[in-house]
Amino acid sequence: MKNNINLIGQFRTDWIRYSDYEIKSDENGSDYIVPKENSIFTIYNPFNKSNDLIFDLIKIGDNALDKEIDKDVINDMILNFVKEYGLLGIITSSVYNRNIIGESKVLLTDNNHLKTNEKIMDEDKYLSLFTPFANEDEVYLRKSGKHMTLFKAEDSPKFYGKRPLVLDLVFSRFYCEKIEWIIDFAKTIATHINQILIYKNINLTESVTIMAGKFKAEKIGMTIGVLDNPYIEWDFDSLKTAIEIIYSFAVTDKNNTIKRCEHCKNVFIAKSEKEKYCSPSCRNCYNVTKSRNKKKNINESINNEENEKMKENRKSRKEAILEYKERSISGGVYKITNLVNEKYLLVNDIDLKSAENRFNFFKKTGSGTHMKVEKDVKEFGADKFTFEILEEIDMKEGQSTKEFKEDLKMLEEIWKEKFDPEKSY
Repeated sequence: MKNNINLIGQFRTDWIRYSDYEIKSDENGSDYIVPKENSIFTIYNPFNKSNDLIFDLIKIGDNALDKEIDKDVINDMILNFVKEYGLLGIITSSVYNRNIIGESKVLLTDNNHLKTNEKIMDEDKYLSLFTPFANEDEVYLRKSGKHMTLFKAEDSPKFYGKRPLVLDLVFSRFYCEKIEWIIDFAKTIATHINQILIYKNINLTESVTIMAGKFKAEKIGMTIGVLDNPYIEWDFDSLKTAIEIIYSFAVTDKNNTIKRCEHCKNVFIAKSEKEKYCSPSCRNCYNVTKSRNKKKNINESINNEENEKMKENRKSRKEAILEYKERSISGGVYKITNLVNEKYLLVNDIDLKSAENRFNFFKKTGSGTHMKVEKDVKEFGADKFTFEILEEIDMKEGQSTKEFKEDLKMLEEIWKEKFDPEKSY
């Protein structure tokens, strides 16, 4: 059973979900997630589902980052996600305006998920992005003096001034979101947790901001209420913002030990650093697989003649030594710098020792350098270049070469943010 995310105090908010959703394509061929016509809404507290909400979103992000996963599989995962938790409310989390409806212009936030270069957009154009399938008589605005009312041809929640009027639209069957927006947010969360887990295994000497600027929760209010006990009632205007808050508490609380399961690779909260599996089922599956492989090897050995046994034993010893050497390899990120024009080249390598030996050979002979710097080598000479190891990490026990290379690639991306991109080769 999963351990729970630790949240300080008693948290409450409310969000809406419909009983069923479908995928529709607009006239431009963009795929949207839309509540089905006869679906029924319910209102719930996302904080009561904090564990599954975060972990299910990360699963979507993991699959979206894996290019081998079929698109239909990801779409089915998103349909199940929104059926369980509702749409994200990207319409409110993508702009600085609190009251979108009734204002002629909206100001878009940086790093939003709409894939547009526009910073300011007309209100009508912006609202139409989220209501492509609604007719004019199904959703429209009524203005009486200074008061604005959103008319919806359905029975769905209305807040009457308690919260921004745009939430009357978000909580309706006419509101929908593009699949690519939801995928983009899920990939952001999955990438962020991957980088956190990498840094947990390295000894940092200074504070590092991971994916700076990706999380900018805006327009959050809160009140203190009392039922059986006092609780904090958050005034979120989007499920996306609530997710970012829950996720932030989960990864920063020292009582939460976040890991990836050794068997299924899903993210979970462990009871201790020694815990390796997200559930007894995964632990059993891993042990059964290990046991079967062991029995298979034993049976194969019994069927072989004595000479073959000796050969297999020698081979096994060699393989064990080889595997040990592979686990002992230190990889990382290094930097080659041109001392004349201060241009640099960042490279990740699975074997830093070999990389440094190649560079020393290049310094002595002037050959064998990276093609990106070859032109400057001819102009300035090999002695004008330096080699510097920026960060070194060890391959973890049981980690495959492919997984280690993925860690190194992500480590290189993190280091890129520390240097001037204009001076990169």
